[in-house]
Formats: sequence, structure tokens, C-alpha cells
Amino acid sequence: MTRKGTRLLAAGAAAAALLSTTVPTANAATPPEATVAAYIYTDGTTSEALTAENANLSAPHLASGYTESHPGWDIRLSDETYGAGLPTQELRANASHTDTRASADSGGFVSLVDRDPRGVPFAVVKLGYRSYYCTVDGPYYTSDKSSPRLWLRQADGELYEIRGELSSWTSTVPPRFYNSPRIPTTVKVNRFTTPAELAAYPEFAKYDGRTNTGAGAYELQITQQDTTYRILVAAAAASC
Repeated sequence: MTRKGTRLLAAGAAAAALLSTTVPTANAATPPEATVAAYIYTDGTTSEALTAENANLSAPHLASGYTESHPGWDIRLSDETYGAGLPTQELRANASHTDTRASADSGGFVSLVDRDPRGVPFAVVKLGYRSYYCTVDGPYYTSDKSSPRLWLRQADGELYEIRGELSSWTSTVPPRFYNSPRIPTTVKVNRFTTPAELAAYPEFAKYDGRTNTGAGAYELQITQQDTTYRILVAAAAASC
């Protein structure tokens, strides 16, 4: 898919995105609800997101592009162009609800690209698949087939898989400056499995405290010098 095509696809999905920062009273009765996020990027002061409620963002390819929030980075989801020879998985991000049930599922593959002339991303993450389903008068069901894998670009320009704890360093341009020299960068993958862990992101804060709720996501914690950037990817939550 061309750059123009991926941007149009992401823009079309973004048009359907619904963001919410309302946090209901803990344990209050709420109708079934579900939310998914392809990604949420934040540098601590500004943020950018592609999220949906009662909508489907699933697609073979999605890309944020080099945006005003991060002109040095492109967040590419399920991009096989940059995943040559690596396991691939389409982006899955679907949320649906009715008066009696709610469901959400997510999973995928993300490449973080920084205009490197060799065309190699500085980080690639294969995300585990998870799904959540509930009804107002029945038990809660969840499936979390989590098997994340992390590859980082090293000095020779090749991607190497990080074994064991998914945290290591590479070098990349700062996200705010596309023409800056590359600097040492630490990438860490955090796994979230509860609504409370996702509550730091306004789009998911409302699920914290609800009794019949399931949620999960992965967070890429990227540190350069004294600044930490976070990208929540393939997040899903549902409550009844």
C-alpha cells in the first residue's frame, strides 16, 4: 500500500474515532460499552490517538504518518513492508456493544519508523491477541493469547530480536525533530491486563472501577535522555 493510501486509510478510521474522558462513579450501573485503540501516542504534554467505540478499526495496514505531534516518527501497524522475514499479523481492533452485551478484541504488529535511509524501523513489536466479552446477565469471558516479541535496530542497520525481558536500547531521532541526529534510545514493552493499568489514558479511564470489566493492551515505553514517550497499542476494554 502506498504512503498516500495508508494515510487515507488511517484518516478514514480516525474520522470514526470516539474519544471519552468521562470517569463514572465506581461500581455505578452502566450500560454495556466497549472501546479499542489502534494506538495512543503521548509525550506527557500532548497526545494523538486512533480509537473507536462500537466500531471496527481492523485492517491489513494502518499508519499514523509523520504528524505534527511526532514529525520524526511514523507509527505503522501491521506493515509487512517493514516486517520482511518476520512473523506478520493484521491489526485487529474491534469494539461492539448492544443493550445487553459488549465485546472488544485487539492484536497486531507495529513498526516504528524514523526516516532511516536504509528503510529499517528502529523498533518492531509483534503483539499478542486478546478478546473480552460480557453480557448483563452472564459471566465474563476473556481470551489473552499474549506472546509479544520485540526487535530493535542495531548499529549495523539490522533488526535483532530481544530475548527475555523485552527492554533494550537502540538509537533513533527524537520524535519531535525529523532532521536531528540519532541519539541513544531505550525501548521497553509493558503488558497491561487490568482496567486500572489503562486508566492513565483518558480514553480508557472510565472502565476503572466497573465490576464486570475486562481490559488489556501493550505500552511501548521509549526513553531518550530525560524524556519518556509512550505508545499504547492494540488496547481493548469492554464492560457490562
